[in-house]
Parts: sequence; C-alpha cells; structure tokens
Amino acid sequence: MSSVAIAVWLLAALAQAKPGAPKPARPFAEELARAVDLPNAADRRAAALALAARDDVPLDTWLEEARKFGAFEESEPGVRVETADLWEGAKSVPTEIHVYVPPGVRAAKPAPLMLMFHGTGGSGAEMHQLWKKLADDLGMIVVSPSEAGPNEGYAFSERERQSSMSALRWARRKFNVDERRIFAAGISRGGHLVWDLALRDRDRFAAVAPMIGGPRLVIGGGQNNLRFIHNILDLPIRDLQGSKDDPKLVADVRYAFTRLKSLGAKDAQLTEFPDLGHWFDFTAVSWKELLENAARDPIPKRVVRACCRLDEARAWWVQVLGVSQNVSDEFTPQITQAQWNALGDDGKRRWMNEEAEKRTARLDVTMEKPGRFVAKGTGVTSFRVLLADGMWDPPAPAFVEFGGKSTKRVLKREKRVLALDFVERFDRTFLPVAEIVVQ
Repeated sequence: MSSVAIAVWLLAALAQAKPGAPKPARPFAEELARAVDLPNAADRRAAALALAARDDVPLDTWLEEARKFGAFEESEPGVRVETADLWEGAKSVPTEIHVYVPPGVRAAKPAPLMLMFHGTGGSGAEMHQLWKKLADDLGMIVVSPSEAGPNEGYAFSERERQSSMSALRWARRKFNVDERRIFAAGISRGGHLVWDLALRDRDRFAAVAPMIGGPRLVIGGGQNNLRFIHNILDLPIRDLQGSKDDPKLVADVRYAFTRLKSLGAKDAQLTEFPDLGHWFDFTAVSWKELLENAARDPIPKRVVRACCRLDEARAWWVQVLGVSQNVSDEFTPQITQAQWNALGDDGKRRWMNEEAEKRTARLDVTMEKPGRFVAKGTGVTSFRVLLADGMWDPPAPAFVEFGGKSTKRVLKREKRVLALDFVERFDRTFLPVAEIVVQ
C-alpha cells in the first residue's frame, strides 16, 4: 500500500470517528484486518489510533472482533509454493515460501504451526519432509521460507530476523494458526536463526528445535545473543548436535546448555552424537510427545525479559520502556592483552558473556494475584504492565511493587490499549485493555 493510500485510509477512519459521521462503508472487521496488514509498525500504530478513536465501535465490539479475528479460506492439502512480500524494515522483498498443509486441516479450527528454516545454500523446498508424519498426525501446518538474501550462512543480521518474523506474520494471516502452538526449527544456518529468534522473541513460541546450529557468542567479535538466556528458561528446547562438528559451534552449544542448567531451565535438552560431524539423528527425540504437550501460556504468572534494545523489550504482558546508561547493544571490552591471553578459550567465552550480561537490562515480574504485581530487575528505569480482563478486579486499584516503591493505579478499560496491541500482534489469546506504567 502506498503512502498516499495509507493517508487516505487514515483520514477516512478518523472521519468515521467524529460525532455524526456517516455509517462506515466497510465493516469494522475489514477495517481491522486492513490495519493489521499495513506494511510497517509506524503505519499500523497510526491506523490503530485512528480505529480506537471511532465512537461507533465500543470496547466490547473490539474484544468480540479480536477474539474471532481472521477470515481464512479452506486450504487444499499437500505441498505448494507461494511468493510473499516479506518486510525487512522499510523494504519489501518477494520471498519464496514453501507450505505443507496436512489432510484434515480446516479453516474454522486453529492449527499448530511449524516454522522451519533451511541450511546455507538451500531453500524451503522439501523442508517439510522431516515433519510430514508428525504434521499429518497433529494437523500441523509446516511453513518453510527460502532465504531471499545472500544465502551464505547466518549473518546475525537484523534483515534475517525481520524477514523470519515477517514470514511468521504472513503465515498467521494466511492460515488459522493456534497462537498457543507455534514451533520453530532449523538446520545449520536455520539452527543458528532459531536460537536467535527464541532468545529475542521467546513469547511467540511454544517450543524450538535448533539442529547443528547454535547461539552466537563471537569472542571479541561483538556478536552475543546468549546475554538474553534468561528469556528462555521456561522454553522447551530440543537441540541436536554432532560432537565432531566445528569445535567453536560445539563449544557454544555446550556452554549455552551449561548456563541453562545452572539457571534452572525447565525443559532444555541437548542431544549430542559422538560419531557425527555436521549432522544429527532426527529420530533421537520423542517429537510427538513434545509437540502434543508443548503449549505457550498467553498469560503466564511470571514474565522475565532480558534486553538491551527497546524494540526488543516486550514479552507477554510486560514491556521495558527505559534502560539505564550502562545498558548497551555493543561495547568495547576493557581488559589487558595479558589478562585476555591468560583466560583460554572457555575463559574468554565466559568472560565475554559476563561482560555482556552486565550491560543487559533484565526485568522479572510476577503476578501474585489479580491486581498485584511484584517486579525486580537490573538496568531497567521504566516499564509497563499490560492487563487483560481478569488480571485485576475493577473497580479496585492495581498495584506494582518495584525498587522499594508501590505504584497504585485505578485502571480504566481503554480501546486505545487494545487497539495498539492487537493491530501489531493480533494475538487472539491475549487482549489487554489497560496498562500500568512504572517509572
């Protein structure tokens, strides 16, 4: 949609919000879908505010339309290839997406989704084969985007992350996806990518399966996503790794699982194959048991969010709004050459990650009961708590304790809160109607 068309649409939506405005020519559900499908976050935000300002659409109507959001067509079972415009920042890139729809999937019933990423030099073609039997058994759709960029290995780039999450957005608009059962898996380059997405966007996934790919911890290279490891302590992980693979990759994977175990991760499992190099045995995991039982909780009682950028600061019903000055995405380590040389590879890995974690904001919020939240954290100066109906007891106030202070708010249910959240995330399982900002 062009910028002119967006402006015309926004003016029309605002006109409908004015008292005495004519009856909308298009049903609200269609206007909501158009807002969700706008190409970038700034346009979606503007559209959400315009829709929230409409006097002819009360909050209860918003909630009703959000719960049943999506007009999905029946899909023929089998494999097909589609071309989708995936957004990478402000740029749209035509991307080949391979899809497998198993028999029995119906548009009226939400289906689990497997987002599957291929290896270097490959494509999404045939990626569904690993999951076909399970997809048939579980009624699980498999979506495998091809790399539209250089396809020379995982580059740890913003473009790759945005393209991957755009593919997920595309799949959720194309099919009636169960938001509680979205899975991600990948091989080699795809395994690296799955680790990165899980560490940064944990609240989108019910479980992940990186294979012969690992988290990124480049000693002295400024690439580190293991600093966000607190985000995935409750995420089911099945990692398959050949022990004779690249020593650096194997060391990073082992270090990640050592950290996960020391921090009390609930269901993170590494399976190594002593006689294999850059390969794995897919049958080593009870996949059906994992995928049948793994489900994303849309309103967990406790949320932990580690981040260093505010555009990666949201998880479930918590969002970091401000961080202290020491929090930094990139930094120059302060260590003498002699000290560095004395550390050895394992010591360097541990030291670099500890230094990165010192510069990472971390927020931990628990909902002790409806309307009472207790937060603790480091490097966080402000944040907000989003509340759906049932998370507090109106007209009683809600409380957030943080840093020795208690923030008390008498909350008002607002269309604005719901509109901004839903147009960006369109999550039918979590519909916030109020917020508390803590500073």
